[in-house]
Amino acid sequence: MRRKRWRIKDIAKKAGVSTATVSRVLNGDPHVREETRLKVLKIVEEFKYVPNYMARSLRMERSSFIGIIIPRDSDSALTFPYFNIFLREFAHRAKERNYHVVFTTSEGDDMKTYEYFIGRRFVDGFVILDVVDGDERIKFLSGMDIPFLVIGRPQGLDGYTYVDSDNEGGAYEAVRFLIKLGHRRIFFINGPKTHSVSRQRLEGYKRALKNFGMEFEESLILNGDFKYDSGYTLTKEILKKFGKIEAIFYASDEMAIGGMKALEEKGLKAGKDVSVIGFDDIPLARSTTPPLTTVSQPINEIAKKAADIMMDILNGIEVHSIVFPTKLVVRNSTIAGGSA
Repeated sequence: MRRKRWRIKDIAKKAGVSTATVSRVLNGDPHVREETRLKVLKIVEEFKYVPNYMARSLRMERSSFIGIIIPRDSDSALTFPYFNIFLREFAHRAKERNYHVVFTTSEGDDMKTYEYFIGRRFVDGFVILDVVDGDERIKFLSGMDIPFLVIGRPQGLDGYTYVDSDNEGGAYEAVRFLIKLGHRRIFFINGPKTHSVSRQRLEGYKRALKNFGMEFEESLILNGDFKYDSGYTLTKEILKKFGKIEAIFYASDEMAIGGMKALEEKGLKAGKDVSVIGFDDIPLARSTTPPLTTVSQPINEIAKKAADIMMDILNGIEVHSIVFPTKLVVRNSTIAGGSA
């Protein structure tokens, strides 16, 4: 007679806790109460339960490392405040669960870098950042026997688990706020067209215009790279081509801060002559002159949740994708327009 194969949900049911709690016990999470830990471990021993990751370790040595590989053509992402905060919080949470993060940029062919890491068993799984629609990394890893988690929601793919923020909803609220202030020509300096986050924020921009009966003008959309220099350069282009402007929505705080500098050099001031809104709510947004109105996304919480989900994936626990809400934070870089 074939012996019953106990699953983690059986352990959780008998212990009267969630599968996530059992996972944290098995992964050595120090935040689990001692009473709960002992209770779960007693049942694990009683059932002679072998977790999925332990069974796999009989076939291949477990590394206890998670890989994050940034494509060569976007390795400047290393300088983004968003990614710096994300990586710090993710690594800290992973360490609490007895895991470490291997972070690097790819050299040449991105897929060869993944093959190198997988072939040498350097990591047990990957987190994919800076995603584009139809991302080849997701296609590649989907065909491999290796766990991964996506930060973002690229189109043209399915069957992957993701953690993301409500980019479309955040952009909608930003543009809605500018419209409510009376602005009728709202420029949008977005990120690269191929990035899923750029598409989502553009969709939010368009939806706000449509809901208020305003026409979408392609000439008001410019594409940067989320960095300070592109915000500065593209704002100068707008000023040169259009002269007087009312409002600019930037797809990142860094670009917004660069744009504010360009406005200043033309004798214009955000919050006095032009309304400026950013996206991310990085720490610097609070101390610009004037303080920047922006769409805040909970980067710390996103990173911590991503680490928890990654741990559950590695332990064979059923997981669900999650989208975090955003929030418009109004400071002093916006002003009522003439039609308000």
